Amino acid sequence: MGIDISFGSVGLNNVVYTSGNTQRTNSSPSPSSGNSSIISVRVKKIILDNSEEDLFKKFGEWNGIGTIFWESVDKPMPGDTYSESLYALPIFPNIKHYPLINEVVYLLQLTNTNIATDLSSNSYYYFPPLNLWNSQIHNAIPGYDNNPSNDQSQRTDYTASFQGEVRQITDNSSEINLGKTFNESNVINIHPLLPYEGDIIYEGRFGNSIRLGSTVKNSYIPNKWSNGSNGINGDPITIIRNGQSDYAGDESWKHETEDINGDASSIYLTSNQQIPLFPSSVNNASFSKSTPPSSTNQYEGNQIILNSGRLVFNAKSDSILLLASKTIQLSCNETLGIDAKQISLTSNKIYLGSSEGAEGTSLQSAVLGENLIQQLTLLVTSLKSLAASVTNAIDSNGAPISDFLIVGTSLKNTCNDILTTLNKKPGDSSSVLSNKIKIRQ
Repeated sequence: MGIDISFGSVGLNNVVYTSGNTQRTNSSPSPSSGNSSIISVRVKKIILDNSEEDLFKKFGEWNGIGTIFWESVDKPMPGDTYSESLYALPIFPNIKHYPLINEVVYLLQLTNTNIATDLSSNSYYYFPPLNLWNSQIHNAIPGYDNNPSNDQSQRTDYTASFQGEVRQITDNSSEINLGKTFNESNVINIHPLLPYEGDIIYEGRFGNSIRLGSTVKNSYIPNKWSNGSNGINGDPITIIRNGQSDYAGDESWKHETEDINGDASSIYLTSNQQIPLFPSSVNNASFSKSTPPSSTNQYEGNQIILNSGRLVFNAKSDSILLLASKTIQLSCNETLGIDAKQISLTSNKIYLGSSEGAEGTSLQSAVLGENLIQQLTLLVTSLKSLAASVTNAIDSNGAPISDFLIVGTSLKNTCNDILTTLNKKPGDSSSVLSNKIKIRQ
């Protein structure tokens, strides 16, 4: 069976012209031809690590990361074969957008490192993958190996439309080789992001993305950040998302928008948008006696929202500072733990208890611990002296009074227990000053 040029990217070179050339060509220049034309080629192999030691060393070791080996789209090689003479380097030094196997890239011959000794020395450099299928997952196109069964199985991954072949895989599988670890079945349900006018969007292949967008009022397809009453078209918003929502029932090629409650992890940098975030905890009884902050899904203004299954803030060498001009709320559904060598609270008023009751009953002022201990020590010492006097009390006949003896002894023992507790050093398990908690009013 011959190569079927009616399907795939065979003939892509027919629409790519040499500068100043008006004739189509089906041939690709060789690396040594010195031809400066832009050509389209299919990726056969790429160096991403040192797993193939000989190839890794031959192409510069770590400096060769990103090197691809290619075939002309109109002269495909059988199976996984490739030629080491047909290689190209990434053209951008600081953007790592490497292609998958069978994706198509543009090549351009440009100056290489031998320019100091040979002014005509050139190498092939490649641009990021050609957007054949308008898919952020992959844009690979099958290469044929003259095996009728393989050719037909690859053909079934595509549907025909009036514009040509369209990639719409519905069986969660693809027969196209995309590499050693990239498995399309794992990402086949990843939806592309819907763009709005003026947006700049960066999308990974795995449901991770960055949107540099804005408020869009009255759009044909609404989004979840433009419903506020204060915002206007053009108010900037930046959305960083890692892991998309489950858009059940929608075909994977349908464009969607971010969903802060469904996406795995998100960072929202807003201006005047209202973000419909569902809070994990709605416990805010501590604000009953003051003005609470706006709820998470009602606030409109400049804010940064971090939303994920877990948040970790770790300052390796210094501090974490939480500063606010109004309120800081700590709310959770289970336990709030604070562990430190010293805890200091400074405030005009500090209350403990439940804010549901009236002040002075369920909600009470905290005391100054060290001052209280000092006064309690004086009081208990005096009571201990009183207990000693009571214990030694005698009647008119000079006999001890039994009731006073019992009460005095009991009072003396109680005072000793209290003084022992009050005098324990900070850190002792039963100390009133355990962990040296200081409350300043």
